[in-house]
Formats: sequence, C-alpha cells, structure tokens
Amino acid sequence: MVLLLGDYCRVNKILAISVVVLFIAVLPRISLATELVDTDQDGITDNDEVSIYHTDPTKADTDNDGFIDGEEIKNKYSPIVEKLQLRQVDTDKDGVWDDWEVALGTDLLSTDTDYDGFTDGEELKNGYDLKSESKNKIIKKIETNLASQSLKYFFGSVKLDEFKISGGLNNTPTPIGEFSVITKRPVVWYKGLGYNYPNTKWNLMFKRGAGLNYYIHGAYWHNDFGKPKSHGCINVAHNYEYMGRLYDWAEEGTSVIIN
Repeated sequence: MVLLLGDYCRVNKILAISVVVLFIAVLPRISLATELVDTDQDGITDNDEVSIYHTDPTKADTDNDGFIDGEEIKNKYSPIVEKLQLRQVDTDKDGVWDDWEVALGTDLLSTDTDYDGFTDGEELKNGYDLKSESKNKIIKKIETNLASQSLKYFFGSVKLDEFKISGGLNNTPTPIGEFSVITKRPVVWYKGLGYNYPNTKWNLMFKRGAGLNYYIHGAYWHNDFGKPKSHGCINVAHNYEYMGRLYDWAEEGTSVIIN
C-alpha cells in the first residue's frame, strides 16, 4: 500500500487530536486521584493536610500526642497543638480560632488571608469578608432552638459553632421570636427571687422587659446544658471557648432568632 503525503498528514492530525482528547478525558481522573492520596494513612488527604490543616502528609501524628491527625480532626481537636481543641487554638494569632478558620476556608497560618491590610480577626469582628477585599457587610446571626436546647451562630451562610444551652423553665419561659443584640455587657449581677449570681460574664441582651431583661450569657452555677434551667435567659457554658467567643464575635444589631 502506498501512503500519499496528504493521507500521512491527515493520519498524524487524527492521531494528535485523539491524544489530546484522551489526555483531557483522563486529566480530571488524575487530578481527583491526586487529591485523594493519603500518604501517611491518617484519614486526611495530602491535599487537605497541606492546604487546610498544615499538618505533615508523611506523618500520621503530626503533634506526637499519640492520636493520629484524622482522629483528632474528627473529634474537633487540633492536630498541630497537643491536647487542645480547634476551638481553643489560634495558630496565627489573628483573632480567628482554628475551627472558624477551617469553616470559613481561611489560612490557619496567615493573619490576612485576602492581603487587604486588615487581619482576619478585624474583618470577622466587623462583619467583612475574610477572603475578599469587598466592603459589603456579611450578616451575623444567632439561632436558638428551645426544643433541642441548642444554639448555633452563623457568619453569612457559614456555621461557626453549635452547642447545648439551657433555656427558660416552664414558669419562666424564654421569649420566642426574632430579636437582635441590643447591648453587650461584660459582667452582670443576676439577682431575684430564689437566685443570686454575681460576676456573670459575657452578656448579650436581646429583649427588654418590665423589670426583667433577657440575655444570652454564661452560666457558672450549673453544668447541665441541654435542659431548661433558667429564669428566661439563655444559659451558655461559662468559659471562653463557648460563651466568650460568641460574646466577642457578636455585635450590637446581630440577629437573634429563637424558635
């Protein structure tokens, strides 16, 4: 058989196109396979170890505390700081806790993820996007569910935290509806018939009443969260990594929804 020059060129062109098409078809699979690689078999992909948690993709227990990185992250512990939860660690000291950084998709090791001259903590506190130079404000929202006795709060669509609370008892119910943070008071003395709780920290007032104002606040006098216990307020664990963080993050005007 004699292959003419024109036919030869056409064959080469067809072969080249076929190779390109095959490469394009296979490339997503190669990329996906690379993203799913877990070199140290610790339950976290190499990609996530490097880009999210800044752990060692070749070492299953980065902080040498006896627990593999995947176990720690699953149980909300830091894989790079021994014996502390992600909610207790701020690796880059920018005012944004590591669990928040993971939820928001910001960099645990960069104080200014979007390089706009403002730290991530400043932007979060004032309601701005941590990953964009946009000056549009992002809505902050606190939601409480009295049926499940739980509270969660959001920065835009991102849930920053969720935990058990104690709402009002049957004869002293927590008001239901849509409110907002009226004022922030660092310390309040709660005193009334049958209770006396001085030096109560982190108080977010969301409703004024006739001689009785309603707050979301820390409660140091019990540790039975998940059950109604209060005189109408919303009790939260009285330590910084729960109520303290919420208090610092919330602003006057932050939406409070109770259902």
